[in-house]
This record gives sequence, structure tokens and C-alpha cells, in this order.
Amino acid sequence: MSVANPNAVSVPPSDYDVEFRSLSDDAWYSVCTVLDGEKLTLKYQNFSDDDDSIFEVKNFKTLEELERLEDRFRPISAQLQDNECHKVVGGVVVCASHSFDGSDNRFYDAVVDDVVHKEHSFEQGGEMCSCTFIVIMQHGPVAGCFVNKTIESLCLVQSYACLDPNLQLFLKMVKERLQNEPCVLENKKSATSFTKWLNQNTKCAKQSPCKKRPPDEAKSNDHSDWSRDDNDLGGCSSVFLIDNLDKDLSPSTIVEFIHSRTSLSVQACVFPSMSSEMYTQGAIVLNCRKNLEKLSKFLDCQDHIIMSKRGRPWVVTGNLSGYDSFAVSIQNLMHKYQENWQHKSTGHALKVVCPGSEEYTTAKQLRDLFMEFTEHQRRLHKRLAMEERKILQPSQVA
Repeated sequence: MSVANPNAVSVPPSDYDVEFRSLSDDAWYSVCTVLDGEKLTLKYQNFSDDDDSIFEVKNFKTLEELERLEDRFRPISAQLQDNECHKVVGGVVVCASHSFDGSDNRFYDAVVDDVVHKEHSFEQGGEMCSCTFIVIMQHGPVAGCFVNKTIESLCLVQSYACLDPNLQLFLKMVKERLQNEPCVLENKKSATSFTKWLNQNTKCAKQSPCKKRPPDEAKSNDHSDWSRDDNDLGGCSSVFLIDNLDKDLSPSTIVEFIHSRTSLSVQACVFPSMSSEMYTQGAIVLNCRKNLEKLSKFLDCQDHIIMSKRGRPWVVTGNLSGYDSFAVSIQNLMHKYQENWQHKSTGHALKVVCPGSEEYTTAKQLRDLFMEFTEHQRRLHKRLAMEERKILQPSQVA
């Protein structure tokens, strides 16, 4: 018989001021949160109760599961108005609507690549924006594609600083339960109820009515070379060396992150590190010549920085051909390291931060600091080699 939790609470439902990224179609939906005891219910705006998503504290067995859920929430995005198009500049992250059949409208994140400015018109005292915004879709069926958008189809993503109170309280209850029951954290052999929910969720996706529908849109012909089809390199892979990774980051997290952002299929490994080091190194392998430039631009882009939720920015230190001896060694070790690390904690989620945000400013400072540190290391190695030659030179001459 279950015992009532004395800390269980019932909280009135919130307004539809939260966005949730659906697992079935990867789109954002406006939801209302209802917290009843240890059960959190998500009600989708203009959807029936049959479409509700329900989460219970008892179904979470690891902090990783909790983080995966938390990362799918954020405050409601603000619909851009015609007189606000000046806010949309290159590198800004927006929530963009996309129409698949003229009636089914869904919302996905996108990064603004360019803006084609046009003079605004004024009708009946109102300002009308005619600009075209070229964006790169970040997830969903058209992830990685350039798409032309108008102001009606764009919303500004709001700061994650203020989470929904019901969600905050639910997350707190789960964390307290996991901390008070350490045995739960160790039970990772079988799929948990939450994990099964992640894998089996089949909620039907419908049009989200919280934002305006855009006019018909089409992919930009100017960027038709950004195809999602792979083209095998014929045995020659490309290896990207990544530095300054979180030590508990798993290869599967990297692979899932790259795929969600670029739609590319890659392999990844995370190298072991010494206990005295605060970070570690890793490698990403791509077996596709056609998408090499696409992955390279994403990993080593001047318009954004990849960082962990803890705030550690990635630093790309090399791009090797598969014919390089070091690259071959990495690929030979790939499966070994993946086996050793596949049961490790995936750590915190990865994300992309863009100019104009406080996170980007912080990430850039930390990246510059790390690069200064590695340059100092390089000079020390050079000096060590020189001092070694001085010591060994007499014996070599003899």
C-alpha cells in the first residue's frame, strides 16, 4: 500500500505561458502546467484532455532523465510585430513557424542567417514589414535547411531564467527524491517509466494556435546545395578534434546533439582524462564528403558557440583527413572508447549560444581564456623540447 507524501502539494494551473518541445514531432507547443501532488500534467492549448502529457515523480530514476525533460521547457516566445524587425539580425535564435500542407502549422527553432531588407509600408496608420528573413532550421523535418520567412512567422525566444513555478516545484521534488534514495540513481539496467514514455510517445501533432500563421514558404534556392542526403567518402573519414569538453559527457550525447542541430549522422568518442584536469578532449567523425563543409561550419562557426549547460564552451583544435595516421588511430580506438563510456552519465545538455546574449558573452570569455591557456601550454612544450635537446646533445655528439 502506498503511503501519502506529506510534502505533496496541489498547485493551481498556470496560464498557457510555457512552451514544450514535443517528442513526437520535435515542435514547440504552448502548454499549461497543472501540479497535483507529485504529478505534473501538461495541457496543450486548444487540444483535448486526451492529448495531455503526464509526468510523475516516482517515474524518474536518474538526474539525466530529469535534465532531458527540463531542457524541453521554456517561457512562451514573443510574436514579432512589424515594427520590431530591427531586432532580427544575423545569429539571433528565433522560433519559426513552418507549414507543411498549407494548414498544418508547427514551430521550430531557427538561426537567422541573413535579412533582405525592404522599405516598410504604412496602411491605415499601421506599419507593414515586407522584409525577408533567411533562417537555418535547427530541428524538425527540415533541420539544416535554409528557409525564407516573413515577420509573421517569427517569434523571439525568451530567456530561460524564469521557469514556470509548477515546473520548478516538480523538478525540485524529483531531485529531492533522487538525493534521498541513492539506490534509485544506480538502477540503470532497465528502461524506466519515463524513458519508455520518451520512446513510445505518439501524441498527434496539430497546429499550434498561439502564434500567427505565415504565408506559404519555400526553401531558398540560393542554398540548394544544403542537402540532407549523405554521400559516402569512400573510406576516407574526416575527424574533428574537440577540446574543453565536460569530463562526464558521453559520446551518445554528442551524436544526438549534432543530429538534432544538423540532421547529420556522426560518430563520436570522449577520451579519458587525468583527475587533476577540469576538462577532457574528444573527436567527431564524419563519413560524408558532401556534408563535410556543413559540419565544419556548425562546429567552428564565428556566429555561435557550442557550450554545455554548465557553461563550458567547445574549442575545435583540428580537422584531420581519414588518411592521416592520427585520424586512423582515433577511428581504430573509437569503438573501444564508446564501449567504455556508453554507460557513463551523459552529463548536462549541450546548446548553441549566439551573439547578443549574456551566455554568448560569457562563453566567448571562457573560450578565449582556454585558448590563452592552451597557447601557454604550447610554449611550455616548445621550451621543454629545447631544454631536452640541450641535455641530450653532449651524449649524442659522443
